[in-house]
Amino acid sequence: MQSATQQKPFYGWKLLFIFWIIIILNFTFPTFGTSVVNTYMAKAMHLDREKLGLAFSVFSLMAGLPGPLVAASINRLGIRPTLVIGTLLTSCGALLMAAYARTTFQAILILGLIVGAGAAMAGTVAPQVGVARWFHRRRARAMSLVLTASGLGGSIAVPTLNAVIARFRGNWRAAWWCMALMSLVAALIAANFVKESPAQMNQLPDGGDAAGSPSRANLRGRGGVFKTTESWTLGETLRSPTLWLLVATYLGFFMGFFIYVAHGIAHLEGLGHPPAEAARSLALIFGSSLLGQVVVATLGDRIEPRFLSAVAVCLYGGGTLVAIHATDTRTMYLYAIMMGCGFGTAFTCLMTIQSNYFGPKVYPTLLGVTTPVGTILGALGPEIAGRYFDRYGTYAGVFEVVATLCFLSAVMYLLAVPPARRISEKQVSPAIETT
Repeated sequence: MQSATQQKPFYGWKLLFIFWIIIILNFTFPTFGTSVVNTYMAKAMHLDREKLGLAFSVFSLMAGLPGPLVAASINRLGIRPTLVIGTLLTSCGALLMAAYARTTFQAILILGLIVGAGAAMAGTVAPQVGVARWFHRRRARAMSLVLTASGLGGSIAVPTLNAVIARFRGNWRAAWWCMALMSLVAALIAANFVKESPAQMNQLPDGGDAAGSPSRANLRGRGGVFKTTESWTLGETLRSPTLWLLVATYLGFFMGFFIYVAHGIAHLEGLGHPPAEAARSLALIFGSSLLGQVVVATLGDRIEPRFLSAVAVCLYGGGTLVAIHATDTRTMYLYAIMMGCGFGTAFTCLMTIQSNYFGPKVYPTLLGVTTPVGTILGALGPEIAGRYFDRYGTYAGVFEVVATLCFLSAVMYLLAVPPARRISEKQVSPAIETT
């Protein structure tokens, strides 16, 4: 007689697609598409580069600083209510941007507080928690697949919003009307189709049955990828040096990515490229991140993700250096591919490593703690880069610092070995290795 867990097809893969759509509609358009929208807005409102960077920095901070509140919402209300609330906030903020923003202060306030809060609640955190709950053996593959939404969404958002603005004769508000509708659609999808955990569907992670569910016996494999089976507490996790080595890597590729999202088009225009060509280059970065995520999907459950990350951040750092001299079309596309592949691999691996090392139980709270740290580091970049440009008339020095930090991050990944859990001063065998 078949068990109850085998009576229905595994819902986890369907849920991945649902998360994927929500991330594209509610997160990637306001996060990455604003690189285009803000450029038009800055020209209309006569903003200098520092104020342009400040607007994006405020948004970036609000997209990550509420991390503890997002984690609390997921733990208390659930993944679905958190996503619904977040998408509705983004939709309301987009409507206000389209209809009421008239001054720099209003734009920063609405974009930062309302749209940023919506992006925080209905961004990638809740879907990542869902992936950690629904998948164990194929967690790296599932995580990379759901995060391809960021790369694909970014590659779609930039040219789409640029085309919308061009269609309405340079009116940047038209783009916000478009994003308001998208977030409303995302809210309806989340309310009707998101499920909290396999138990809600009477299923087990990865679609296994009682005989094939994760265990210490059947998870040992040849590849040697570390995935803990222990329930780490938040206190134990925060005392692990490995965690802070991982968090420190945000200072390189993550900060550098947000600097380029905020200033990349302006940088390329300064090198002589027309706006449309600069927008295509930025879109190529997001599209190329899909290649990095494919690498993680293929190899992330066979090769330790920290090794993949070490290579990826070096690739991103190299691309940043190439971007300084992207005066011709070939060089412009070369740096975009390098940066996109590097970022897509590094970010996906970082999320996977945290779940693998410390387990799905503490994962929502862990993201609530580490995301604000990474967000602060990332959000400082655009404002500093804008101030540097206003003083020196170039981004070259900023890009060189980012590249150096990326190369240092590679060393940090190599040092971030799987942690051993300590209880009452006694080291306990940390976990198992699996493929």
